[in-house]
Amino acid sequence: MLSEGQILDDTYRLLRRVGEGAMGVVYEATHARLAGRYAIKVLTQQLAEPEGLPRFDREARITSLLQHPNVVQVIDHNTAADGTQYLVMEYLVGESLSQRLAREGRLPLDAVVDIVEQIAAGLSAAHAHGIVHRDLKPDNVFLVPIEGRQTELVKILDFGISKRQGSLEMSGLVCGTPQYMAPEQVEGRVLDIDAATDQFALGVIAHELLTGRNPFRGDSVAATFVRISSKSPTLVGFGRDVDAVLARALAKSGRERFRSITEFSEAFRAAALAWRRANQRLAEQRRRSRRRISRVVLGAAATAIAIVVVVERGPTRLLAAGRARSAMVTAKFHSDRGQREQASPIRAESQPVPPVESRVMQPIVAPQGTVLTASEPPLPRTDGDESTIARTRQPARSRPRSHATTSRQRSVPSVDEDATMPPTVISEW
Repeated sequence: MLSEGQILDDTYRLLRRVGEGAMGVVYEATHARLAGRYAIKVLTQQLAEPEGLPRFDREARITSLLQHPNVVQVIDHNTAADGTQYLVMEYLVGESLSQRLAREGRLPLDAVVDIVEQIAAGLSAAHAHGIVHRDLKPDNVFLVPIEGRQTELVKILDFGISKRQGSLEMSGLVCGTPQYMAPEQVEGRVLDIDAATDQFALGVIAHELLTGRNPFRGDSVAATFVRISSKSPTLVGFGRDVDAVLARALAKSGRERFRSITEFSEAFRAAALAWRRANQRLAEQRRRSRRRISRVVLGAAATAIAIVVVVERGPTRLLAAGRARSAMVTAKFHSDRGQREQASPIRAESQPVPPVESRVMQPIVAPQGTVLTASEPPLPRTDGDESTIARTRQPARSRPRSHATTSRQRSVPSVDEDATMPPTVISEW
């Protein structure tokens, strides 16, 4: 039996015991030639027979085959000088999912979605190689804080009882942890155990992380098996979509579950996102309703205050206040009107008034003219007068003339009816 401080194959020094499980004891160790820490899983002699050693070898082979970030990495598998089997794995710093659940009771929906997604990714890699874990539970899920990541890195542990699909290995045993086993495991239907079996276990884990309680836990193993085979899980309280996804993953028949574990994780994420959006809309509606109620309350309070003021002052005081207000408005109106009237004459006097030009109306005198015929010579022109022969008829109105000119007598010759030419009118100006 190995102990702390012992050196295995001149390479690994066992520092301290960090855990113990069904398959053996786990030690923290260092490498003689390399830096870093390692986890060494040692198979105890009591568990080596009859099934312990094959299971230990199976875990070493399968885990070393799965090079996936969400599956613990196996570095070496060897036998010590005393015949002890040991498995060298990467050393993980963090806590198991069962420890987290025991400390917090239940986890937020976003954290559960992230954990389910990472577990599904690791199991999908195993299923791609035809490997079924068969013992998925919070104790076999480890959360590792990683620098630069907002969430922990999830690691799947313990592929010791894993099997290849369709094989009859360990057909006479009921393998797994009762409250996380699928109905086909409980009923011993080994040939029906496949990737859907791991999906059922992951659905149980998701339900437990959201509610803080395993949906099939009973007072005994038999009671737990009955609940797994016949009872439906309770609602988790995150909307109908989330409940529907979990109900399908936890269906009693593997054919009614999702076609793959990746499809289950994607549906679970979509349902959680739909619930979050609906919850945000509901919260916004509640905020708006509270704001409306606040406005109504404030309005009612203002109305009540106004009523109290009216009651306290009484009608007489209100009437007096109204009359005072009316008188104030009237005085203001007359004051503004007087200012406008005073301003108007000042503006009128400031502008000069143009003088009015006196005009003397002159009498209108008809123009003087002489009518000549062809048989009569034109009359001689009087000295000092100017005459103009007008070949066209002049208008009746003419320029104003002096008094001497207008007082001259005009002689209108007779018209010769035998004349061949029209008379010529001579206007004198």
